[in-house]
Amino acid sequence: MTIVSQQALQMKQVSRGNYLMRNALKHNVIFNEGSKGDAAYILTEGKIEISGVIEGHKKVFAILTPISIFGEMALFLDDGVRTATAIALEDSKVIVVTKDDLEEFMRESPKVIASIITVLVSRLKTTTRKALKVPSIGLGVVRILDLFSTCGKMELKYDATVKTLSDTFLTTPEKIEQYLLGLADQGLLAVGRDQNDIRIIRIRERDMLNAVMQNKF
Repeated sequence: MTIVSQQALQMKQVSRGNYLMRNALKHNVIFNEGSKGDAAYILTEGKIEISGVIEGHKKVFAILTPISIFGEMALFLDDGVRTATAIALEDSKVIVVTKDDLEEFMRESPKVIASIITVLVSRLKTTTRKALKVPSIGLGVVRILDLFSTCGKMELKYDATVKTLSDTFLTTPEKIEQYLLGLADQGLLAVGRDQNDIRIIRIRERDMLNAVMQNKF
């Protein structure tokens, strides 16, 4: 997410009282690896260390400074646990962001979705495969597509979408295409070409997540 977008998010939502601003003193743990994830955080002041345990040893994945979003995978995946630990390296302030908070903001400002996905891809590329284990890649794909449809973005470029999703979930483009074909078979999306003969994905179902869960995808 760009600094401008995150500042807009912070100022708009905090001023309306929708977000909880949390103080984290130096050495405070924001969340632990293995704990249940139910919110993301926006760092507005201070410094946060993101780390995990790899083969019995601590591995630092990132040192975050304002303005940064972290813990964001909790907003996209069901039944997931935290894949890293977040600790304040100095006195810090963070905004607690629930999935409902994020979706409400994006309904009002659909353009922010592209920035959110950029953050996801950038963050995930810098961590290890172990730290990126998710309960279901298929469900993760559905959640991201559902986020697009919720914001009214019903048409996506095929090649770019496949590449972004494969990079995000550290899997092959072929595997992502299998999931997309499964959704197409259910009639939830269609693959075609636009007026410029560019291959695209058309999302047919605005409440894709609910539709997929009903079909037990």
